[in-house]
Amino acid sequence: MYYLAHTPPRAKPELEAHRYTDHIEEVLGYGLDLFDYLLSFYTLVDSEKLELRITFKAALMLHDMGKLDESIQRIFRGVDSGRLPVDHIDAGVAVADEMKNELLAWLIRGHHAPGLPSKKTEKYFIKQLRKKSHLTLSPYSLRGRRHHRDKLTADFDKHKEAIITTNERIEVYKQRQIESCGQWPQLSLQLLSSSLTSRLMLSCLVDADHSSAACYSQDILMTRFKPAKTCWTQRLLALDRYILSIVDSSSDPQSDRNLMRGEFYRHCFDTDLFESRLVACSAPVGLGKTTSVMAYLLRCAIKDNSSRIFVIAPFSNIIDQTVKVLRKAIVLNNEDATSVVVAHHHKAEFSDKDMRKYAASWQAPIVVTTAVQFFETLAASNPSKLRKLHNVVGSAIFIDESHACLPAELLNVSWYWMRQLVDIWRCNIVFSSGSMVKFWKDDYLVSEEGMRTLPDLLPESLRIKTQQFERQRVIFDRIRNPLKRDDLVERIQSDETWGEFIDQDKPSCLVILNTVQSAAVIADTLAKSLDDKKNKLSNKVVLHLSTVLAPKDRDRMLEEIIHRQGDSDWNHRPWYLIATSCVEAGVDLDFAIGFRETCSVTSFLQVSGRINRHGIRSFGRLFDFSIFSEDGLNHHPGFIESSDILNNLWSEIVSDEVDSSELCSKAIRKELSRFPEKRNKSELLLSEEQKQGFQEVSTTYRVIDSDTATVIIDAKLVEKLEHGFPVNWQDLQNNSVQLWMQKIAKLNLRPIVNCSQDNIFSWTDAYEYDPSFLGIMPDLINSKSGII
Repeated sequence: MYYLAHTPPRAKPELEAHRYTDHIEEVLGYGLDLFDYLLSFYTLVDSEKLELRITFKAALMLHDMGKLDESIQRIFRGVDSGRLPVDHIDAGVAVADEMKNELLAWLIRGHHAPGLPSKKTEKYFIKQLRKKSHLTLSPYSLRGRRHHRDKLTADFDKHKEAIITTNERIEVYKQRQIESCGQWPQLSLQLLSSSLTSRLMLSCLVDADHSSAACYSQDILMTRFKPAKTCWTQRLLALDRYILSIVDSSSDPQSDRNLMRGEFYRHCFDTDLFESRLVACSAPVGLGKTTSVMAYLLRCAIKDNSSRIFVIAPFSNIIDQTVKVLRKAIVLNNEDATSVVVAHHHKAEFSDKDMRKYAASWQAPIVVTTAVQFFETLAASNPSKLRKLHNVVGSAIFIDESHACLPAELLNVSWYWMRQLVDIWRCNIVFSSGSMVKFWKDDYLVSEEGMRTLPDLLPESLRIKTQQFERQRVIFDRIRNPLKRDDLVERIQSDETWGEFIDQDKPSCLVILNTVQSAAVIADTLAKSLDDKKNKLSNKVVLHLSTVLAPKDRDRMLEEIIHRQGDSDWNHRPWYLIATSCVEAGVDLDFAIGFRETCSVTSFLQVSGRINRHGIRSFGRLFDFSIFSEDGLNHHPGFIESSDILNNLWSEIVSDEVDSSELCSKAIRKELSRFPEKRNKSELLLSEEQKQGFQEVSTTYRVIDSDTATVIIDAKLVEKLEHGFPVNWQDLQNNSVQLWMQKIAKLNLRPIVNCSQDNIFSWTDAYEYDPSFLGIMPDLINSKSGII
């Protein structure tokens, strides 16, 4: 007699059902190899490794034990139909309870939604269930159904019924489990104090489970786990050759800026590695941080045989730029660059088994992803989001533009995770920013016991040189009174603005606004005033870049912007870029003039890095300005606090003696001190993390506090998804934008058939999309009811 684990997928009804024995064997083979690889980076004692391995093996064997229930088997065999009558998770949890292995119970419970529970909630629930049902349960038992366990939705009778059913049938389950897969290991173990380690173990279980199910659904052989092909030594040599070629092709290799850039690279390439695995890099703009930090981390990777390298950035256009550089610099001959250096933009996590293949898995040797993806994965409790987390273990991590990656209230718990990644799982982390917030040495931003001193990749001698250069590069100015839409457009074009620059090479102007709506309105108004709307992209005087454009079209726009940075027809013609904050950090752009809507100290200083970036002009000028919320312009509610702090610190910003790192750290401290709800959130998150409050942490921890979904702007892609045709995840990423759910509802966007559960919607049914200028905004920009 054999038992079944999965039924044939809709696309392949002819497949024989997936046998339970095969599923568990596949999960064991892949999962143990994967977990053993992770344990090779584990720094704690061998006895703890053994306990974790035994528990994990038991989880692999028992996670689907409840599927051996006869009522489920009858449905799998086609004898009966309908929903599965038994929550198959409770059986494995019951066995874990018998052996007093709390960690095992949490892994089994967590491998399906809603994922890892919260200890405080579960303790209260079980206390009430024991009182109302008179069942004998341990104080930290996870028995019962996995949903409706909080005090507002708990249905104790249904939970009692589920437990009684499992208890009556548990001996049959055990017998069938042993017949099919043999005896599982026995061990008593408490829940781990490190919630991150629990997440990592669940990540391995989910990856093995989902991989087996996916291979079965696709009718392909399940392979054993293999580490990524890293080739770190060869990549370091390739990077050095790339840097030499850049120097050889430079038109002015002996310029002050190029000499400083070369000095910094050689320092990162040649000097001894720091003993600390946590390192800062406070190098200012234009010093080549991407390649220099990569050289340092490649050396760390060689030393530690690192699993992979992550590059974390706050904005997708930084990711695009970084990916292009790294694919040129460290991909070896005869390698597929797109599979070696992988970009992963926005939050495409799929809960349905037939959609999982579209999710980015972080398996490449070099993964470039957003701060949202990276840090919210560390915070996750949901299995589909956690699946890729284990790939972080043993990695070298480059957090680029670190000042912009996390809001102040998330620094405390994020630092707690990063210390564990370094101390327990042998990661190396470099924080890089020209406007560095040194939160790790400030007991107001992180817990006192978590404070550390980090060495800096920028040597003191080079820091002094770069400070002298920075003081001469850009002048700060501000427009004191708020501007209306037409006044701002007039000021941007005025002789007062352009008088000092119109006759210089590369006369260009960057305008950054706080919302995509304001940016689109100003771009549209300015283009109309210059009669520029009908021009092709290459001839447009006004360019527009924000997330209302899909990534593929942002790429085209950025290519045009970069083209104008070099020797082009625009060498002596003024032009404008109207954008949002996506261009203020990390992107190698240079403008003569800048306008930045009041936002924050760090944002203003970062934008200054786009003004006279390489010092080719005698100076550049950057204006701070504010707007009236009318005529389509709107204020960003999230920047009210930080804007007020910038206004209070303006005199320090324009001081000749300004230390940008100290100023940025001071601004963040003020933000927390003046707004106690943020300080409370910071402390609450760390407390919940330390108390195994998985659900509270995953719900509360939001890098960008918004409820967004994916909206497809390509009609052919929508049609493919609706008909169930295979779609590459890069195609989803490149042909979509992210919109707030409340806006999606307001615009009546249609969920795509077969994708509604994953919040994927169609734009093409009702609205125009402009790929070369305004993206999704043309139909909305003058609509009072529909504007984004």
